[in-house]
Amino acid sequence: MASSSAAARPVVEFCALPAQRVAALVGQAAARAIEAHGAFSIAIAGGSLVKMLGGMAEMPGVQWDKWHVAWVDERCVPHSDPESNYGGAVEAWLSKVAIPASQVYAIDESLCGASGASEVSTRAAEEYERRLRAVPETSLPRGAEGMPAFDLLLLGFGPDGHICSLFPGHPLLADESGRWVLPISDSPKPPSQRITLSLPAVNAAAQVILVGTGAGKQEVVRDAFTPGCDLPCVRALGASPDVRPPIWVLDEAAAALLPAAQEENLPFKKQRVL
Repeated sequence: MASSSAAARPVVEFCALPAQRVAALVGQAAARAIEAHGAFSIAIAGGSLVKMLGGMAEMPGVQWDKWHVAWVDERCVPHSDPESNYGGAVEAWLSKVAIPASQVYAIDESLCGASGASEVSTRAAEEYERRLRAVPETSLPRGAEGMPAFDLLLLGFGPDGHICSLFPGHPLLADESGRWVLPISDSPKPPSQRITLSLPAVNAAAQVILVGTGAGKQEVVRDAFTPGCDLPCVRALGASPDVRPPIWVLDEAAAALLPAAQEENLPFKKQRVL
């Protein structure tokens, strides 16, 4: 597994109840950030992850008014489209909590027309980055080289090892333009028009959590912890992996092909929770 340091090992949590564990970890990150700088910035993926956040709606003591929510990637579709990550988040989570609308940064759906031309994703990425850059640094800190230092990135990963809309072998993985948000018009997974955080933006985050559930993730999880693996999910380390390593939250099915026993030479630190 690729790592910025021989000493930096990801934490792999084997969880019987991954949704509850994700909610607890996000709650801890929020409390830590709010205590440190008065706000909590989180960028999230779509799908089942937002349903896990929905479980936080009843948690006591969450300071929702201090949350700033963005997306690690988004499809260039209207918010009402079933493919919209924002739309899914509203239904599963955001409609249940009191985060101010001005602190929820959805893609501008007016830019997501029916055209399949590449300028759709280009315009959407440029507008999204402008809005994120306008967020005060007290709410969205800046990291190395001016990148957005989100307090937390909550990532899923595909069976092919992609994160955000950064797919294995895609040229966007090598982007060093300094842009926070990149357009993609040839996504191998439909819809083809998307926007995504760049890999440098991912690795400016204070904390990265990757969540995988189900037998469909077994092989990519095994591959991710095989020496020499360079899949996008392996490259999501955050800003300081030696101090705050990425956390992989897996259920028993997703983790089934990993070693069952803790060993000193494992490329990750294993712990069983919940």
